[in-house]
Amino acid sequence: MHWAISDIHGCYEEYQALLEKIHFSSRDTLYFLGDAVDRGPEPMKVVLDLAARENVVPLLGNHDLLAWQVLDRFGETIAQNRLPTGTQQELAQYYFWRKRGGQTTLDSYRGATPHQRQTMLEYFDRCKLWHQVRVGGTLYWMVHAGLGDFAPNRPPESYTLRQLLIQRDDYTTPLSPDFVLLSGHTPTAVIDPNCAGRIWRGNGRVAIDCGISHGFALGAYCLESEQCVYFP
Repeated sequence: MHWAISDIHGCYEEYQALLEKIHFSSRDTLYFLGDAVDRGPEPMKVVLDLAARENVVPLLGNHDLLAWQVLDRFGETIAQNRLPTGTQQELAQYYFWRKRGGQTTLDSYRGATPHQRQTMLEYFDRCKLWHQVRVGGTLYWMVHAGLGDFAPNRPPESYTLRQLLIQRDDYTTPLSPDFVLLSGHTPTAVIDPNCAGRIWRGNGRVAIDCGISHGFALGAYCLESEQCVYFP
């Protein structure tokens, strides 16, 4: 089976419980739509688990990107428990990251082994910006946030980082009859308060960020059956 999960945000125990609930095995494929880190208590454990699985296709999220940029620049300083020094722009990015949920990632990075730190950086480096797969008769486009400023026949590689990882999608307008867009980033409670903690579907889109880091749930979507599974 092919499953999609997004926005684990360091919630390792919930992630493991969801995998157990869907009976995920080596015969299955998991498409992870980004934001493994920040906010939740165990970002490093989430990344190490995703990185170790050969049947995971990881995509980059905006929190992953920011953590990657900061850790690539200040990783050694953070590991040595020293305050970073750099340009005003670099320091602004560092403190913005910490304020936006990066403190838990910083703490887990600092407490990790050198090999684990390197694995985290290598994981970010191999994450895709988008992915396409056909399951049954349905073509799925997968991105973290959406296809910002969407235009028909526009190839996915022409979209910018901001359009793919950061820009909020407009869930009120139909997208395309040619494919289904699978994305995370925007909690479904924001799209529709009546859908809080549940996967949202409509207008050619499936939004699967069920808001685990905001106290709601972690969701998994089966591409074959369209089954939605949640924890808790």
